[in-house]
Order: sequence, then C-alpha cells, then structure tokens
Amino acid sequence: MTVQGRVGYVVPVDAVTPREAVDLAVLAEHAGFSGTMAADTFQPWLPSLGQAPHVWSLLGALAEHTTGDFGVGMAAAGGRMHPAALAQASATLGALHPGRHWVSLGVGEALHEHVTGDYWPEPPQRVARLFEAVDLVKRLYAGSAAGREVRHDGTHFRMESTRLWTLPDRPPSVLVATSGPHTARRAGRSADGLLAVAVRPAQAQLLLDRFREGAREVGKDPARMPAWLHLNLSWAPTEEQAVRQVAERYPMAAMRFARGDLRSPQVVEQIARLVRAEDFAGRLPVSADPAVHLAEIRAYLELGYDRVFLHAVGPDHAAFLQAFGRDVLPALSAD
Repeated sequence: MTVQGRVGYVVPVDAVTPREAVDLAVLAEHAGFSGTMAADTFQPWLPSLGQAPHVWSLLGALAEHTTGDFGVGMAAAGGRMHPAALAQASATLGALHPGRHWVSLGVGEALHEHVTGDYWPEPPQRVARLFEAVDLVKRLYAGSAAGREVRHDGTHFRMESTRLWTLPDRPPSVLVATSGPHTARRAGRSADGLLAVAVRPAQAQLLLDRFREGAREVGKDPARMPAWLHLNLSWAPTEEQAVRQVAERYPMAAMRFARGDLRSPQVVEQIARLVRAEDFAGRLPVSADPAVHLAEIRAYLELGYDRVFLHAVGPDHAAFLQAFGRDVLPALSAD
C-alpha cells in the first residue's frame, strides 16, 4: 500500500444527509483518499449539525458507489445492537463486497446508546462489555465459517445456539477503537487491529506500544495487524474561519472531561457555551495552511500507524477534499 493509500476519509454522518454522505465518499475517492469510515451514531453531538442516519444502511449505499474499503467507526455492542446482530450486519456487507469491509468496536457513549432505556454502565464495565462483544463476534464468525453453531452465556450478553448463514469468504477484520493504553493492550490480545481515536502524538505512541505488547503476549505478530488512527482537524480557506468553525461545530474537543456520559445534544450545546478559543490549543490541528495538517499526518505515519483517517470538522467537505487532494495527499505520496 502506498503512503497516499494510507489516508482515509471520515464521512461527517451527523452533519450531512445520507445522500450527501454517499456523494462525499465518492468525491473523497476521486480526490485520492483510500477507504471510508462512518461513525455509528443515534444523535448528532450538537442540535445544529442536524443528522444521525442508521450507519449500516448508509454503508450499504456508500459501498455501491465506491471501490475502496469501508467500515463502521466506533460501533458499540450492547446498547442498540446485540453483538450477534452487529456480526450479521457486518458479515452481510462483507459478503456483498468481498475484501472491502471491516468494523471497529468501542465502549460506546450514552448519547447514542442510552436510548434503549437500559442501565448505562460505569467505564470499567463498558470496557469489559466491549471485549466480551469482540470475543462473541469473532467466535460467531469462526464457528459459522466452520458450519458450527455458537452459544454464549457471558456477563453482559447471552446468545442461544446459532450461526450466521450469510458470510464472506474471509470474515471482516474486527478492530478496537480506543484512546486508552490499557484498552489498546487488550486490543492487541483480543482483536484484529487498533483504531486510535482523538489522541495526540505522545499518547498515540503509547497506544501503539501497548497494542503491540498485547499482541506479542499471545503470540501474534503486530506487524501483520492493522494499526489505524482517527484524526480530528479543522481546515478552512482562512485562519479565522478554521478557528471559528471548530468552536461552533466541534466544541467537544476542548471539553477536558470524559464525555461518554452526556445523553443529549442539547446538554452538549449548553456545556459548549463555556468553551473558549484558547481551550483548543494542543487538542487538534487548526489551520488554513495545508502544510500544518500534512505535518500532523506525517507524524502519525512515522510513529508506525498504517493509516490515518481524517475527520474534518468544517461545514464544506467538498472544499476540504479538493484542497487535501491537491495539496496534502500528493506530498505524502512523494515522500
């Protein structure tokens, strides 16, 4: 895979209509981005963003109009979807698009998962639930591929004896999405790969080291496992606009506390009123200069990440894709 092929695109599912999301994925591919990620959300983070489509339905349409790989970013099993239902959805996409689909699982956030009315667990329970889900999904893939039924009676999930009847030749890769080193280490032991989320270079290095340690502990070769990174950024044609839009559209980046327990876009909006421009310093790259973002992407690739998926927080994704396709991706390819 070329360096240029190591930069993927995060579709802004909470800020555009589903049809616009598909069109942007196509435009991203034409601009030189490789691979598409779409987050699993039930509500937008802010009321002003205005959208929250069903990600599995969206990916079915998106995959028909693109040729690169694609997957779910930070899906959470246990709130809205049982791991068996998640595995079935993912297996079907894999069967429709052989070799193109993957899935990443995370601990989830109350904003998207509390809607079923179930108890929202504390962080340690969320992590335990995540890895039980990873184990169940992978066991269901493997058992189904071998023609065996699988049964599960765990702490967080139960599943009667069953199997998946629609499968790709090879099961989708299951990555763990996290920003914590402890979870990254467990991901190395239990999952197929790592998706580091919203971390700066020093933390990104720590996550990668822990992920590799975990893989080696169980006899796996981390060099053969995907290690990807999800990067939030604010680019705009002017510096003033780049600064303004991150405060208006992604104030979560400046909230110096865990936001996993927030349950309403309106609550996030109220907290965001306390955010100041200086609170974003060092939290994510904010600049009109493509060279700033180019250096940021290079830094993660040089740490050893195989791939960086870019989530632009601005409103004009078409302009972002055109600018980065012209000024960023070719420079990486020339390295």
